[in-house]
Amino acid sequence: MTEFDASRLHSQGWRQGSILGATLRDATRKHAPRGVVIEEGDCLVIVSHDCDVVSMSLAKEPYVEVVLLRPASGPKQDKNSFGGRNPRSIQLAWDGEHGNESLWAASVHDRWVVPRELLHAAEPAGLLGEKERRLIAGWLAKRYVRSAFPTAFDQRWRARMRHWTRLLERESAWIMGVYLLLDSLDEKGEDEPYRIEVLIALPATASGVGGYAEALDRIESDVRSFWETFGPGIEVDEVDVRRTDEITINELERMQRFDADWVSFADETETVPLAVDLGR
Repeated sequence: MTEFDASRLHSQGWRQGSILGATLRDATRKHAPRGVVIEEGDCLVIVSHDCDVVSMSLAKEPYVEVVLLRPASGPKQDKNSFGGRNPRSIQLAWDGEHGNESLWAASVHDRWVVPRELLHAAEPAGLLGEKERRLIAGWLAKRYVRSAFPTAFDQRWRARMRHWTRLLERESAWIMGVYLLLDSLDEKGEDEPYRIEVLIALPATASGVGGYAEALDRIESDVRSFWETFGPGIEVDEVDVRRTDEITINELERMQRFDADWVSFADETETVPLAVDLGR
């Protein structure tokens, strides 16, 4: 094996979202989990962070992580997996290596690490688009950092999940993130209401866009109306719609992200970065 040279990986263009060509794909087969089959037409995509991919120290970063991305089994979207809403599987629309947009799919279990020095052997065969790269990275991250709400709370509203996502889809040009604060994360009895505060984050640039004032009022009214339908099991104390430049980190520390990022990923709408999702 050639002596490791991180600068070579950098000059070759390796980064998160890089696609392994046929030679490297074959070389990684023996590192794949048992039962994972890599077929012709599948893609192996690097999901490690850029800094880890080209780290100068092989001792600190001996491996890169890859995920298997393959053509979806059918021509239609699986709404449960499209855009990153399912923590275990994902579908996305991507041009692929040959410029023809089609549906691709991945399982969170079809990923593994390979020795980083293997990347010396070739340049990337391609690169995911920025939107697709962010989508896959965010999908993997949410497996570990997504918010968890009490089962009793979820059971009181999830029958109307589709109504909620329709609301968000309708306002996806404005909404960057949704956060909830519950008065308790304990499991409550049927006669005990959950009291909630809802924070809707809009882009910092929203105030310069036509229709901003109307959007503020409309989103606040629609969100409040949605959650008020679940009384008395869920009581709404506050619905706050603000730009990200008006929201403090201290406020976000108190709240939980109400995961519906797939709505924004469905178009070109910006989303709140995972870096500000600081937990409970």
